[in-house]
Amino acid sequence: MSYFLAISGSPSRLSRNSFLLRGLQKRLEPHEKTPFRTPHAIELQPSAPDASDRLTDLIVRVREAQAILLITPVPSEDWSGCMNSLLQFLPAGAFEHRPILLIGTGGFVNELPDLEKSLSRELNRLNGRLSLSSIHIGPKNWVFSTNQPPWLTAGTELRLTRALDQLHALTAEPVAVS
Repeated sequence: MSYFLAISGSPSRLSRNSFLLRGLQKRLEPHEKTPFRTPHAIELQPSAPDASDRLTDLIVRVREAQAILLITPVPSEDWSGCMNSLLQFLPAGAFEHRPILLIGTGGFVNELPDLEKSLSRELNRLNGRLSLSSIHIGPKNWVFSTNQPPWLTAGTELRLTRALDQLHALTAEPVAVS
């Protein structure tokens, strides 16, 4: 079974990235034949319990994935290393023939090119290419309320929905021409 694989590079499972992952999963529901998987890089660090088993599982998931979403803090947040470390454990060429969408979280939009640059060496080794323009989701893209979990602004929701639709279109089966 193929699916979209979203890898979170956040240093914590209890971050805005977790809310973002849940929202992405809901946005992919219209593409009902596209299940969604979400490993967290922090769980795959060598010091984490069962890290080697989880890494083996991630390698299998990458090979079966239709598309890859990398969701990680921008470098100013000092946590892009979490994603970079994880990518170093994947075998060379693992991302070949899979469209990739990079979503940078936190910090400022002008720091997104720094994130792309920090990941470029590993993405090249993995034969990964960013198929769409990277998306930045900073603090101003969230709405906070004291009695509800945070949610994205309407404009950010629209950008993500469009990007996921484009990513889904890139994974569609090629049409045979006779």
